Amino acid sequence: MKKKRSSQPLSEPVIALRKKKRICVKSFQQQQQSFSSTQPEFCLPDDCWEHVFSFIINPVAVPEDKNKLYFKSSLSLVSKQFLSITNRLIFSLTIYYPQLCFLPCFFHRFSNLHSLDLWFASSHDLDNNAAIALALRDRPTLKSLSVFGIELKDANYVSSHYIDSFLSLKGLNSLKFRYSKISDDLLYSIARGLPLKSFVLENCMGYSYHGIYDLLSNCHGIQHLGLHDVDFLNNHHVSQLSLLLPDLTSINLSRCSKLTESALFALIKNCHSLGEITMESIYTTKGESIKVSDILKDFDANPQLKFLHLCSNSLINDETLILLASVFPNLQFLNLRFCDNISKRGICQVLSTCCKLKHLDLSCSYNMRGLKMNFVVHQLEVLDLSYSNVNDKTLYQISKSCCGLLQLVLIMCDYVTEKGVMRVVENCTQLKKICLKWCRKVNVDVVVSMLPSRPSLHVFSSKHHYMWCDKVNANVVVSLVSLRPLLSML
Repeated sequence: MKKKRSSQPLSEPVIALRKKKRICVKSFQQQQQSFSSTQPEFCLPDDCWEHVFSFIINPVAVPEDKNKLYFKSSLSLVSKQFLSITNRLIFSLTIYYPQLCFLPCFFHRFSNLHSLDLWFASSHDLDNNAAIALALRDRPTLKSLSVFGIELKDANYVSSHYIDSFLSLKGLNSLKFRYSKISDDLLYSIARGLPLKSFVLENCMGYSYHGIYDLLSNCHGIQHLGLHDVDFLNNHHVSQLSLLLPDLTSINLSRCSKLTESALFALIKNCHSLGEITMESIYTTKGESIKVSDILKDFDANPQLKFLHLCSNSLINDETLILLASVFPNLQFLNLRFCDNISKRGICQVLSTCCKLKHLDLSCSYNMRGLKMNFVVHQLEVLDLSYSNVNDKTLYQISKSCCGLLQLVLIMCDYVTEKGVMRVVENCTQLKKICLKWCRKVNVDVVVSMLPSRPSLHVFSSKHHYMWCDKVNANVVVSLVSLRPLLSML
């Protein structure tokens, strides 16, 4: 039964509303017709879409992760056109356990690929590895290649295929081998065909010093060199290699157990363009006696070097620090974490001499208590004193001299209390972050309640002094590792 329409006259507001609704519907229909007739004029060019999707792919602008998309999950879009645009924005790709059936598709899909990271699960599938070597030739525009867990030691057809593929990448300027087996013949071949600027060997086997020397004597443009865990490398080797590297700007010789401070001094003396040196995790039982007065006359100031990583290094003592401070006046970053042979004397010398120092890591140093500085450190912004024996008095002395601090890290400093923390806050008026995790004598709630006038200061803490993995079954973890041989290597 139809409902009878009311005969009651409509009010003026209702009539106006209906008229407005009809006008809006008519206007919308006209806009649709207009859009359908002129649709091509509203298509955005590809470069505009590239800017849009660059934000989708890279939501956080981190320098080392820029333009990277790892294939752990796929980016789902609604249009093939969108996919083709986003694919052109992928410049770096990591492929775990590459298979021949997928690799050509990846190379065709990502036409602007410049950086490739290949992780091999096993080197026993020779046919698959040889085919992958041939597939690499489809990407002649590659500039950076990193290989993990490959075996190219034996002179078989797989190694020859990879050598030919590497040499076909004429634009390749960065090459890295990690946890792989390589040979001197491979290094010899690479040296004669690639314009390398960066070369890294990390935890690799099968090669010798002669292979490294052949490569570096022919690649004169090397700017970054990484030789990690090279158990045969000694001071004489480093001294010889340093003469072949006039353009070297950064070097990493971490975990090379036969090196002493003589290798460090050879690099300083011969490589004048060095801006960064990393020699971490080096423990030697036999040290060399150093007389600073005898060594200083052989060294000129090196204004280029700004970053020095010496974490967990038994070679570094006060005398060495004094020498380094005098040679590197523009030093900005210094990592002395777990350096047990340094004391307050060496630290004071560094802070008073290196006036441009911005970041200093003294974590796990147990000789910091009683540190006194009768000078001002203007440039220091980040100071890490975690796991040290620093106390309230030492913090007060540091805060008076380093009043420009922006970040202070005090993880598990058992001798620091709220009193010392508040003195730092009072003296360091530009402080933005302070980390107080697992400081047993610091009540973070009390500290926060005393900072109403410092809204820009962020206090990081942990309600629990110790973190235990009480829900992890160790037997399950071991069984999982047994299924993933790569994890056991790491």
